[in-house]
Amino acid sequence: MDRQQILDHVRNMILTMNSGLFPDDVNEFASMTYDLGMDSLYLESLISRLKEEVADIEFTPWYIKASRRGHDTVGSLVDYIDEHMTASRAAGASKSEPAADARRGEQQVEAA
Repeated sequence: MDRQQILDHVRNMILTMNSGLFPDDVNEFASMTYDLGMDSLYLESLISRLKEEVADIEFTPWYIKASRRGHDTVGSLVDYIDEHMTASRAAGASKSEPAADARRGEQQVEAA
């Protein structure tokens, strides 16, 4: 999932949770509390739904930072998810590289 797909997904989740918002309201610069009117219950519900989808991401650090004025933007949440998904993919790739190297080594031995 790339950043734009994450943004679209988070926007759709927010719009589903709050039918009083217009799609243009939910942009990456919008503060979830000040611009979108989400209180702590809405934020917790959103985070819970995201945790169900991406269980390997711990959202507490973002939530703590977001509680400061102006740091609870849609874009900051999307960036946080994107960074952690990218890190997870990189960690998964590095775990598979030793196995691939071992298979290449076996193939070279067989060829000799």
